[in-house]
Amino acid sequence: MNKSRIGEMQSGMSLKQLVVANLALIVNTTTWGTFFPVLELQLRHWDMFSASAGRQLTGSLALFSTVALVERRWPFRRGLPWGTIILMSTIGITVCCLITTAAVYLSSGLSAAIISATNPIGSALLAQVLYGVKLRRAILVGATLSVAGGILAVTAGHQGRLSFGLGELAIITANLIWTWFSLAIQHRLKDCSYLERAAYTILPGALQLTLIVVVLHVLGLVDVRIELTFWPLLYVFYLGFIPNGLGNYLWLWSISRVGVNVASMYQNLIPVTAVLVTIWIGIYPNWQQLIGGAVILLGVLYTQIAERRRSRKAAVASAPASP
Repeated sequence: MNKSRIGEMQSGMSLKQLVVANLALIVNTTTWGTFFPVLELQLRHWDMFSASAGRQLTGSLALFSTVALVERRWPFRRGLPWGTIILMSTIGITVCCLITTAAVYLSSGLSAAIISATNPIGSALLAQVLYGVKLRRAILVGATLSVAGGILAVTAGHQGRLSFGLGELAIITANLIWTWFSLAIQHRLKDCSYLERAAYTILPGALQLTLIVVVLHVLGLVDVRIELTFWPLLYVFYLGFIPNGLGNYLWLWSISRVGVNVASMYQNLIPVTAVLVTIWIGIYPNWQQLIGGAVILLGVLYTQIAERRRSRKAAVASAPASP
């Protein structure tokens, strides 16, 4: 995937394709929004390392089963660049997963979701540095609106204050790693389907995390805690099959359509979803959170509409004149 391709993903898309891509991102954001509060619940029953390994193993099971069912073949094939896959998975899955789990452990599920509101800016800057994606005005305005809406939504009920510590710093780091990972997959595994990309890159990380748990347990460095009762098992299977399995696939598929800059703006809806998930413990959305969610969507829509108009004008300008 070259620089111009990354910057022009939407130019050849029909309105229907663009709507489908945005619906996929909404579903993706919803699943990821449930991730943080459910992970917080799981950490009450499993230690940090086992929780990380458990959800990646179940995510691998979900994705490889889907490859076998959808593509009706053995999910592995010859000629895969396993060296590249293992390297990307080590950074994008193993390291990112441990940092994310640590972020929730050091802060809270809702707090970790809140800090995701800064992701559009980090994604835009990283995409420019790594792949030369231009920071056009539409992207900058949309990212600003999206972050502002996220901050408005997540400071509701906190008198406009937002605490910041090691947990919050960890989630920012994880977000940047995930953005790099998402871009690298598109560039280095372009001969694989999006379902295959999600499956192949999660497996090495899942095995590495499992090995880490075993080594830490054998050396006595960590008190491994795994409760195999109904609810803890339900949490780990949910996290593996829905946010990790379905969510990761939808994310990779969607950014190939609308680009990582636009897709990352949707991540500002994650804290809104996280708040909705925690309603059962007495946290209810208020007008500030609803307005914040609307501002986020406004930023996303503005960027995409502006980019489509720019692409059409460029196409008209480059078209040969009639004889």
